[in-house]
Amino acid sequence: MKDNLLTPYLCTALMRIGTRMAAVFDQHFEAWGITQAQFRLMLAIQEEGGEAGISPSVLADHLLIERATTSVLAQKLVMRGLLKRLPGGNRRTFQLALTEKGRELLFAIIPHAFALAEDTLRSISESQLLEMRLMLDSVETHLRKAE
Repeated sequence: MKDNLLTPYLCTALMRIGTRMAAVFDQHFEAWGITQAQFRLMLAIQEEGGEAGISPSVLADHLLIERATTSVLAQKLVMRGLLKRLPGGNRRTFQLALTEKGRELLFAIIPHAFALAEDTLRSISESQLLEMRLMLDSVETHLRKAE
């Protein structure tokens, strides 16, 4: 492969892999009635917000998605009783937090998500995984700075 084609190849490969992984995770999570995007949203709320919750804009930034996408995903989870809206810093803002039902569902799914992640990356050695993590962290840092 020519050097000038390596970067576009890697970027499109990451997009293809991401699309395929999302589809596989969606199929897997269908049994629980949620999508991988909803799972990632719930996981981020638990990890970043905890009991106090997290604002939709901070959540969108954390997940590298648009605020409107966060709102659509969250609204469906609120309607199912998996998320709740808590008062924010002023009367126009709110925080998103997991309900008890949402927390129970998330903790039921996490072991299955971890097993699927392990299976997805099983052909890669631990040292390669660590190297991949550093590289992906670098790409994510660059994308966050470019916003």
